[in-house]
Amino acid sequence: MSAQTGDARDRGVVVLTAAYNDWESARALLAGLDKEFLEVGLKARVVIVDDGSPEFADPLDFAKLELTAITDVEVVTLARNMGNQRAVAIGMGYVAANIKCDALVVMDCDLEDQPKYVPQLIAEMDASGNEIIFAERTQRSEGVAFMAFYRIYKYLYKILTGMPISIGNFSAIPGRLIRRVASISEIWSHFPAGIMRARVPFRAIPTERGQRQHGQSKMNFVSLLIHGLSGFAVHADVVGVRIVIAAFGLAAVIMFGLGVVIAKRFLFDFFVLGWTSLVVIILGIAAIQMFMAAIFMAFMILSGKNQRLIIPSIDYENYILETTHVYPPLKEET
Repeated sequence: MSAQTGDARDRGVVVLTAAYNDWESARALLAGLDKEFLEVGLKARVVIVDDGSPEFADPLDFAKLELTAITDVEVVTLARNMGNQRAVAIGMGYVAANIKCDALVVMDCDLEDQPKYVPQLIAEMDASGNEIIFAERTQRSEGVAFMAFYRIYKYLYKILTGMPISIGNFSAIPGRLIRRVASISEIWSHFPAGIMRARVPFRAIPTERGQRQHGQSKMNFVSLLIHGLSGFAVHADVVGVRIVIAAFGLAAVIMFGLGVVIAKRFLFDFFVLGWTSLVVIILGIAAIQMFMAAIFMAFMILSGKNQRLIIPSIDYENYILETTHVYPPLKEET
């Protein structure tokens, strides 16, 4: 993509990021992005979604920045904390409805998504033409416990959904696909899983995870677990059907075992331990529980189909408190 001419508000690149009381990191991200865009001759606009931070963004702090390639920065403040994925979805709806651009880059503001990869994502997107390009982290710096749980999560995700998962928010979306992505209800729960569920074309390029430079991460084990389960929830019907099949299969195995125990007791002439009745009762109860669990799961799947879906491109305005232009600083009227 070459540098765009005309009004930078209407053409070029838009970067979308969500922040929760992490303004120092957001300003550092802007400086890093400006450097990278300047080197490749691109102009960009940045939209920061304030995910209900206790401290509002201070325009005076952003006014101190000296940016060249980044021509405009605005903060979209949410009425309350929604969580990272929903904040990104709301931002996606806002961009789709209000800004025309050739590329939308989605990334976290803590610098773990490194600005140096943004031009590469955009270049790969341009070469592809109709694909979303994700940044896949090939090297991670988390602890051993996190990596162990992450491998288990990826394995379960593949088994239960039939799809691999190794990507996050960091991506470049062609302008022609922005409205389509903003109309995917599943991104409300999990952005990359929603893209996969909607079968939007995508591929990934390898990147390394950056290091947070300011503040502390707001993610903890519970937050990560919720995020992981949200990915499963996007494929709830597929996951549910596979669990139902597994439950019926397990129930069939239990019933077979029950039949074997009964056959040994009444049909074969050899010694059987006195706890045969107890085994029969336990297996019978287990079979009934598996059957009931499968039925309950089936009803849950069917009832979920009747719930109203949230479409970011339609519903985003309901969650926005205000929008604030923070860069470049507005000139005072004389």
